[in-house]
Amino acid sequence: MKKTMIFCMLLLLLVGCNSTKQKDIYTIGVLQFADHPSLDAAYEGMKVKLDKIIGSENYRIIYQNAQGENGNNELMARGFVSQNVDLIYAIGTNSAQSAKNATEGTSIPVVFNAVTDPVTAGLVDSMEQPGQFVTGVSDQTPVKKQLALIKALLPEAKRMGIVYNIGEINSVTQVEVITSFEKDLEVVSIGVTSMQELPIATQQLAEKVDVIFNITDNMVVASTANIADIASKYKVPVFASEDGQLDEGILATESLSYFDLGESAGDLICKILVDQVDPNNLSILISDKTKLFINKEVAKKFGIAIPASLAERNELK
Repeated sequence: MKKTMIFCMLLLLLVGCNSTKQKDIYTIGVLQFADHPSLDAAYEGMKVKLDKIIGSENYRIIYQNAQGENGNNELMARGFVSQNVDLIYAIGTNSAQSAKNATEGTSIPVVFNAVTDPVTAGLVDSMEQPGQFVTGVSDQTPVKKQLALIKALLPEAKRMGIVYNIGEINSVTQVEVITSFEKDLEVVSIGVTSMQELPIATQQLAEKVDVIFNITDNMVVASTANIADIASKYKVPVFASEDGQLDEGILATESLSYFDLGESAGDLICKILVDQVDPNNLSILISDKTKLFINKEVAKKFGIAIPASLAERNELK
């Protein structure tokens, strides 16, 4: 009898321990910086992964879109904290910074996505040991592949132009990396501080360069159609950093899949919420898997021949 009672007490303790590790429904606050196909894909990929691992009935999402406004970011992030969500999924550098600031001093973890350089952005201590209760997925541009694509399609090009927002630290870092890495093409960059400056900056670039490369800069990406339109008047093709800009007049990209990046973020979220892994010990994820997209109509307009080796890989048949 005594042994039976002890066994029952141990069983109750074990059940109690398990109940503290699992919740009936997890609440996830999603903070997306702006409406954009790539950011949308990072959100959708995350949900698909959560459906597979947790099950759609076992989590709920409180979704907020900052519409590109940092003031909205701050308010929405603080709102998640006041609602005591289980985790914040922040899509975009500015949104991730706001989420990190809002959760300081709390136990709410942050998983980010679509952040190029999380260390420089002040989100984590290092890529291997992020610390600060923050981890996530980097969308570091596959610079070597992008530059190789430009050279393959435009072998005669001598000068490459980049316009970027000087207030976005990820953009500054990208320009520095590309400039230091590229030896065959002369890099001409112009920094801007607002959307209103972009048309003039693009025109100035188009007058000087053979090709323009759009980096993963929120301001630039939001203005892709305008940039491509201005550049085309000077017969200058535009390459993009990701496939979300394909319908806006760009020639080509060697792109990461933001849907896949979203699924990777979903994996991290599940490890934190379900497996109770400490986010401080979850390394930042980086992908080197890309897909090639070449807009054949744009290539035809510029009189650009697509090499057979690239045509075979082109996702746009």
